[in-house]
Amino acid sequence: MTFRLTNFYLVCLVATANAYADNAIIESCYPATPVPAALANLDQHNSLVSIDSDGLELSNNQLASFFGDVQVSYRDTLLQAPRASFNQPAQIITADGGINYFSPEVAVRSQRFSADLQQNQVELFGADYQLTTQAGRGAADSLLAAETSLILNQASFTACPQGDNSWALHANEITLNADEGWGQAWHTVFKVRDIPVLYLPYLSFPITDARKSGLLLPNVSSSQRLGVDLELPYYFNLAENYDLTLTPRLMTNRGYQLKSEFRYLTAAHQGLLHVEYMHKDREKPDLAQRYLGHYNQRSDFTPRWRATLDVTDISDDAYLADLGSDYINQSDTQLLKQGNLTYYGDDVLASLQLQDFTVLGNYDKAYAALPVVELRSAEPMPLLAGVEFDWQAQYAYFRNEQALIHSAHRAHMEPTIRLPFISPAMEFTAEASLMHTRYQQNSDELQSQARNIQRTLPKFRLRGQLNFERSLSRQGELNVQTFEPQVQYLYIPHRAQSEIGLFDTTRLQDDYFGLFRENRFSGLDRINEANQLTLGATSRIYDANDREQFRFSLGQIFFITSPTELQDPFQQSLTDIESMLAAESMWQWHRRWFVSAGVQYDSDNRNLIKSNMTLDYRGNDKTLFQLNHRYSKAVSDYEISQIGMLGTQPVADNWQVFGSYYFDLSHSQMMEAHFGVQYESCCWAVRLVARRQIATDLTRNPTDLNIPSTFDNGVSLQFVLKGFGDKAGFAVTDMLSNGIFSYRRPYLLNN
Repeated sequence: MTFRLTNFYLVCLVATANAYADNAIIESCYPATPVPAALANLDQHNSLVSIDSDGLELSNNQLASFFGDVQVSYRDTLLQAPRASFNQPAQIITADGGINYFSPEVAVRSQRFSADLQQNQVELFGADYQLTTQAGRGAADSLLAAETSLILNQASFTACPQGDNSWALHANEITLNADEGWGQAWHTVFKVRDIPVLYLPYLSFPITDARKSGLLLPNVSSSQRLGVDLELPYYFNLAENYDLTLTPRLMTNRGYQLKSEFRYLTAAHQGLLHVEYMHKDREKPDLAQRYLGHYNQRSDFTPRWRATLDVTDISDDAYLADLGSDYINQSDTQLLKQGNLTYYGDDVLASLQLQDFTVLGNYDKAYAALPVVELRSAEPMPLLAGVEFDWQAQYAYFRNEQALIHSAHRAHMEPTIRLPFISPAMEFTAEASLMHTRYQQNSDELQSQARNIQRTLPKFRLRGQLNFERSLSRQGELNVQTFEPQVQYLYIPHRAQSEIGLFDTTRLQDDYFGLFRENRFSGLDRINEANQLTLGATSRIYDANDREQFRFSLGQIFFITSPTELQDPFQQSLTDIESMLAAESMWQWHRRWFVSAGVQYDSDNRNLIKSNMTLDYRGNDKTLFQLNHRYSKAVSDYEISQIGMLGTQPVADNWQVFGSYYFDLSHSQMMEAHFGVQYESCCWAVRLVARRQIATDLTRNPTDLNIPSTFDNGVSLQFVLKGFGDKAGFAVTDMLSNGIFSYRRPYLLNN
């Protein structure tokens, strides 16, 4: 029989742990909790309480006793008991004799159950609970659930599966408040294998996405450079849209440091201010206070106006190499200071930029651009017969007190007429531009004729591409192969440019796609002479699911007229003129094996300019191997040739080893090595890593082999309790991404 009640609010809140990112882990470690089939038929929007039982006894129309397979359902929850009763005057439902409570999130076994309809609260006694959608189980002497809160007395929690007591939290009392989004626990003991290892008189933790001030998890590491490195962050939830994190840091070899991070977010602005301060460094007592400041902001005043600011400053050149930072790479040699104001109009795009660099180490100071004003057409303007008109203009002022030319004004205009034709089968573009640039260079040593310079250059460009494809039967599967030939003719006459300083210009690295650039230099201070033809083609193979399985590109520049050798007194590396041949390829010949490679070759001088190769094997989510090599003729004016290997492999149940090794072939020395071992069970994981890598030294010339490299050695230990305040497991890529050379999958990158 069925007995229905109205206006009954049965509420049960459950504190849940962080969910696993991979449901496969849940299924393998935590078998699905059996739930009654009736639970799937419940309607969460049904506000009536339904009581089904084999028998019913009524006493004075005030007390109803249910017996024999009693089921109480409300919304999407279900309560099963051998007997239950309902007291009409007191509005109380009770049940005992072995209670089973089910919801989409939790399953509870209890000895007794009591629901007070007037107070809208439920109490279960002697309860064992199991989370059904993620890792988490525990027990409590009693659970008192009101409409927005839950109180657990003498409770425990663990993310380990049944039968595994690797760790657990035990508390005298746990209070969860849904409105505030936070839980509190008193007299908490953390146990490992039932052995108490940590006592906390009070613990606060989130049960929703709400934020609250308090201590965060500490960070611990060790190295020769810093000694034991301990960080203990404290979070301040100042308001809904801004917060502050203060992090005291202890380095046993160097002393104390304080790090702070202030974040804010409004409807129009978002930003971050990060400051690191160290009053005294024991390793370098001659230095005064050491600090790093980083400020980043973006402001969207209107849909058309945007401003950005990115500024970083440090106290001394060796700061990053000595102390590291959360925001700047240890090997960086330049710190950016840049502000932008941009206007997005229907017809015109306009920007105002201020840019400067702090150069670290024994490197030449870069020019500051204060300001750079750019104007360009937002969309090409249509003219007659499909012809388009495009234009851009720029003014820049550069300053560098240490350079021969200590300041300079540059104005540039470039109108363009373009005739495009684009269809699925082919693309063709013809365009002609006129580039006019004026310089006013200020120097105490230049002759007067080198101070005011004008340069006018026409540019003519033809570019076309055809797109062919055909069906291809490969290993019994119908694939698609494409063939995409393209050709470009580029003409720019020679102009003498040796008297123009290099303010924002450098030689760009060439690759297959770079063969079709209009200029081989960044900036505007050098425009290469060109009377050349570029030929290239790409072929691809796609599988039945349109996934790219193979790609090969080959192209070369052919000079119709040999370019004039540049006589450049400012930077000799810009004088190289190559007839470049470039090739790139990617091949996935097996679902687990990938190879990618690229090469750039000077066919005139028969010199290899740059090459790279990567071989990858991905066996499963815990097996990976990569072998890579890269060569470049000139990076920061010296040759590099490096080989590296890395991988990870399970060696036993729950055990995994991983490592990486990089070697500099040019200088015959190791650059970096990591080796580690990891244990991972269903409820906890631990990782031990030893590393050795070259320490950054900005005072050392990398081409001087007479100065031996210095190395930094370290050991780190990382421990994770799954489902409690951290991610469920350690990813393969995470293990291999903590060094100078992180794991990459280059065959997935697009140029």
